[in-house]
Amino acid sequence: MHFWQGFFLYLAPGGLMLAAALAALQHGGLARWLFGITWLFPPALGLIAVFFGWRFNRSRLLFAVLVVLLADLLLRRYGGAGQIDQLLARYVFHMVLLALPLNLLLFSFWRERGLVTGQGLRRFGFILLQPLLLLGLYGVRGPLIVRQLEGMAIVLPLAGGLPSPTLVLWVLVALVLLFRLYRHRDVLDHGFLWAMLCSLSALLAGNSAQQAFLFSVAALILIVAAIEAAHRMAFRDELTALPGRRALNEALLKLGNTYTVAMVDIDFFKKFNDRYGHDVGDQVLAMVAGLLARVGGGGRPFRYGGEEFTVLFPGKTLKEAQPHLEALRRNVAEAGFTVRSEGRAGKTQNNRQKGGGSGKKVSLTISIGMAQPDTTRKTPQGVIKAADQALYRAKEGGRNRVSS
Repeated sequence: MHFWQGFFLYLAPGGLMLAAALAALQHGGLARWLFGITWLFPPALGLIAVFFGWRFNRSRLLFAVLVVLLADLLLRRYGGAGQIDQLLARYVFHMVLLALPLNLLLFSFWRERGLVTGQGLRRFGFILLQPLLLLGLYGVRGPLIVRQLEGMAIVLPLAGGLPSPTLVLWVLVALVLLFRLYRHRDVLDHGFLWAMLCSLSALLAGNSAQQAFLFSVAALILIVAAIEAAHRMAFRDELTALPGRRALNEALLKLGNTYTVAMVDIDFFKKFNDRYGHDVGDQVLAMVAGLLARVGGGGRPFRYGGEEFTVLFPGKTLKEAQPHLEALRRNVAEAGFTVRSEGRAGKTQNNRQKGGGSGKKVSLTISIGMAQPDTTRKTPQGVIKAADQALYRAKEGGRNRVSS
């Protein structure tokens, strides 16, 4: 189950959007209809990117969309089989092949610095200066560059004929973006990866209409990634990466008549903070959250606040949910917690989630209270209150236990 959740994390939504776009191109009638309105996509997507870049402080989104649409514009203006100057067309094609992945990789490392700040304006200048430099280089070394690149072409079943340096570059950039996505789980990095692959599909497309459509899809993937990032900021707790209180409130509205609510609290959490400091407290929270994320039985964990968490079991009775909560309690107790030395403590989320390293191992347990709806508590708020009372009984009964 967790494998498929992880796989879906890498695939959606960018991979699914690319697959849908490629499938649409195989349907003749749908493809012709899409080609008829493709001319609307670049200006519309550009305006949307400007709005999101400004309103949500996502300058990297705007830069990436700008580069993708600029690549499409240059290829339509100077590239393609219909151009009279075929040497220039081939040169532009190769330069876009080289510049596009490098730009997307660079943007993935850039930090947000705003749009109308000095840093933002310099980045705009960097992007807009590239076509001028490449066209200037064409007048000096254009024919030689084209001959050298095309002399190193490798014919692949799916990629057609690509120069070997270009092919190596795309593979390396894809691997770096994939590694960054694995390390940081940044939604915008996800967008960069799939937008880059969609752009490669556009560059290898059979005709200019397909190329323009796929470049627009690449820009749309980036915009959807920015929307996903904004949603995550609003509904997901930054420290633990679990859904937060707002997400819990929405989930409560969707529950049926049968469900179980569990309130989870870390035992003696205040002592951890007082003795080892708030950084260690954050590490404890992140570690427990990681174990909560793997709870079985269809349980959905949320960070309720402070050291308290909530687990929803939609469609499960107390009897059905209790074994999974007992397993969670045992997993936390067996894992314990290793207090790292000061030099290894670190403040990054990645370090906090590891929760290991050199240092002494201390006991860590949780107490759990659970409840389900009945004639006296018919609303989710009433069930949560009952689960809170059960949690209090678990604390009073000696902690490290599940109470109902």
